[in-house]
Amino acid sequence: MTQTYQAMAFTVPENACDCHVHVFDAGRFPLSADRVYTPDHAPLSALEAHLAQLSFRRAILVQASPYGTDNACILDAIEGMGQDRARAVAVIDDSFGDEDLVRLHGAGVRGIRLNLRTHGDVDAQSVAAQLDHAVQRVLALGWHIQIYTTLGNIALLEDKLAALPVDLVLDHMCCLDAAGDLTQTGFDSLCRLLACGHVYLKLSALYRVSRQPGYGEVQPFIEKLFATRPDRMLWGSDWPHTMPAPGTVRSPDKIEHFRPEDNGLALNLVAQWAGDPAIVKAMLVDNPERLYWR
Repeated sequence: MTQTYQAMAFTVPENACDCHVHVFDAGRFPLSADRVYTPDHAPLSALEAHLAQLSFRRAILVQASPYGTDNACILDAIEGMGQDRARAVAVIDDSFGDEDLVRLHGAGVRGIRLNLRTHGDVDAQSVAAQLDHAVQRVLALGWHIQIYTTLGNIALLEDKLAALPVDLVLDHMCCLDAAGDLTQTGFDSLCRLLACGHVYLKLSALYRVSRQPGYGEVQPFIEKLFATRPDRMLWGSDWPHTMPAPGTVRSPDKIEHFRPEDNGLALNLVAQWAGDPAIVKAMLVDNPERLYWR
């Protein structure tokens, strides 16, 4: 699965961190029987090759849905890289006791992920209850909550998210539509949430929001986001890119191959749109350090 990326067009700062990666090693860590799809092989050695191409030292392992709540694969990756280089965001359920969370903390976990990605509106009352429960689980540990949802749902949940007493990380630019404009529903809500101070945004997986080769249509959104809170921006590749081609019917019965993505190109563009090496350093080093290494 080796792919050559565009060379870095800027000096990558020391301790740069890819804030959204996954690992899949089903031979050593069996996938969940309830999974929706079966990912291809993406072990720690391949992740290290990905990071080396970008001249990155650090990574945040995000628990992927095919593993359910069995976080063993990401914990193994942290152990292999060392906690100075890797931290993780886990997925849990109510079978995890407080002592289990303490053990996860000791192993390098610093947050939990909730997947609220839907094609329609969420039930705001139900989500509020989920968030309240998640806060109860993570507050004493100083963890954050990471959610994957849409801009439309951000608009519905704005008041609730603004009042959270823990840090909040939003995945993949909240699935904004880069073919639209800055007035699309939810983008103003996102900017207001970033201004609160406890909300971080992952400028990750440009291919999930842009249909154009070269991602140019994303530029005005990213420039606005940098102008709003550069100290709350994170960059993530979403490696190894599990998003299937449009129209694909996912199945656990066949291996789903990864998308070929030029992460060097994506990162070079985001760094260019940042317009300032200090902002790039904040995104790649300072902001991840503040959020994950504490």
